[in-house]
Amino acid sequence: MDLYTRTGGGPAVATAVDALYRLILGDDRLSGYFAATDLPRLKGHMVALLSQVLGGPQDYTGRDLRGAHVGLGITPADYDLVGAYLLGVLAGLGVDDEVLGAVRGVLGSVADDVVS
Repeated sequence: MDLYTRTGGGPAVATAVDALYRLILGDDRLSGYFAATDLPRLKGHMVALLSQVLGGPQDYTGRDLRGAHVGLGITPADYDLVGAYLLGVLAGLGVDDEVLGAVRGVLGSVADDVVS
């Protein structure tokens, strides 16, 4: 069974993304990055991207990560905080250690594309 299915598929990924953005937007250290963002559109991209990372549908059509984050001034600390929030949300939804490890690996592999 792929990681996407083991996570709970589309509904679970959408729930995780909603919870993630509630945490991010409630954190003064992070909320400023999203001040001028079309949040529903961003959430849709994040659901598609996370689904793809987990082996689900390959529906992500957004910009590449580097292009989407260039000029935002994202610090390593802020990137790590978002990653910790994502992992915490997924753990809270009951995903297993293999899924968390896979997400942790992707976060590490794409950090240079997101952090300024």
